[in-house]
Amino acid sequence: MTDDDDTAATAQSVYDAWDGQLRLDLSLTVDEDGRSFTGGRMQWWVAELRVPTEGYSSHGVVIGRCTAYTLYAPDSFDTVMGNFDVFQFLGDYRSALPIHHPAGGSFWELFTRARDLLGKPDLFTIDRIAIKDEYRDLHELTPVIVSALSNSPAGRSSAMVLIDPSTWNIPFTEYDQEALSFAPWADTTVQASMNADPENVYDMTMNGGAGAPPVGSRLMDVNLGPALEHAITHGPIAVPFTLPPKLPSDVWAGAPEDVHDVHADESNGTITIECHDVTYEVVGAPGTAPQLVGTSAEAEPARQEWLRTVHQRWWQYEPDMHARIHEVIDGYIATGVIDITDDETVPHLHTIDVPSPESTWPGNGDVHLEPTSDDATEPAVFHAILELGDQHEHIGVVILHETGYLRAFLHDHWNPEHPNPDAAVEHLVNLAAKQFFAGAIHNELSDNVEHNLLTSDVRGH
Repeated sequence: MTDDDDTAATAQSVYDAWDGQLRLDLSLTVDEDGRSFTGGRMQWWVAELRVPTEGYSSHGVVIGRCTAYTLYAPDSFDTVMGNFDVFQFLGDYRSALPIHHPAGGSFWELFTRARDLLGKPDLFTIDRIAIKDEYRDLHELTPVIVSALSNSPAGRSSAMVLIDPSTWNIPFTEYDQEALSFAPWADTTVQASMNADPENVYDMTMNGGAGAPPVGSRLMDVNLGPALEHAITHGPIAVPFTLPPKLPSDVWAGAPEDVHDVHADESNGTITIECHDVTYEVVGAPGTAPQLVGTSAEAEPARQEWLRTVHQRWWQYEPDMHARIHEVIDGYIATGVIDITDDETVPHLHTIDVPSPESTWPGNGDVHLEPTSDDATEPAVFHAILELGDQHEHIGVVILHETGYLRAFLHDHWNPEHPNPDAAVEHLVNLAAKQFFAGAIHNELSDNVEHNLLTSDVRGH
């Protein structure tokens, strides 16, 4: 059998199995800097479109790919346009959206009405749809794709959906437009629709927006920022640490008053200390005599002595202190408990008394979060992995921002009949919350290690 025969047989199996059901494999895309979307607002999605068939693949046959974007909770039209300016959209949204619609006013007015009516904060754009040639004739394929994406974890929290079908390689007919309640925006190729069942829109409008459709029990949005701010107000807790000897008073007297940041380069032993109006640099491999360069060499003798001492002190003690930070964090993530002491005579540093979110996975096996990238990204994106014996299954995704905003969802194709999806998503949220609070512990202890190495002081005393 030739490759053409295989392709034809696969295509025929798709047409035989086609019942208007698609399986979406959603993935997140990062740019060359490892950032998933600019400023923590725009999320770039890629979706593989699969049709379940028998005899070819348990995951279905790939018929095409889509690119879509979720703009999280825009607070102004400038926010909308600023994010559209960043990404290379195929659709002509930048030109279309500033135009006032003769019947409906500005786009921002339309979006805010939809947002308030539906109780959904986001804006969803289905930009690119590319279907393989042999599958373009599947019955009502276009509205099935648009509906599936709009109701997926990528789109279901959005009040409006934007499309520009002129860029797609499949038709979007007047029948499709009417069935999905899309309307051209001010005689452009861009079309817009409220992201709700058209049959429910009238009832919601007549009832002032009461009973807006839920975003789905397999997805959860949480903002952990207020919880962290509340924890900070409780005051610090003491974590046992082995601290270096105190600096002699004559050395400490040479320290600057306005240190803003410290950068240490393990590859060459350089330490850079940034102050308000000057930057000091000290070089030299750990264990060797430090060398003052640039402004450091021109500083007053007391400052030079402090710089040399700090360089030696940093490379002698910081590695073990940093390892201790990760020991504390690993214990917190594993048990939910921070290693603390109430004995003021025990050497210690302070950190935030963060919450300890705990839950049990509602099913067999264990779930853990695994970063999608080896490099740090903003937001951080994690695969949710279910381990059951020797099996490892990707069951969902968590998106975690530095601000504490997180979104967790289960993949639509994973165990759609799970008896308790709410508890499953909540468990993903709690795992992500631990990651967020562990990050806060790390930042606080790192700052306090730095302060102690530079000054001998323990913050909070």
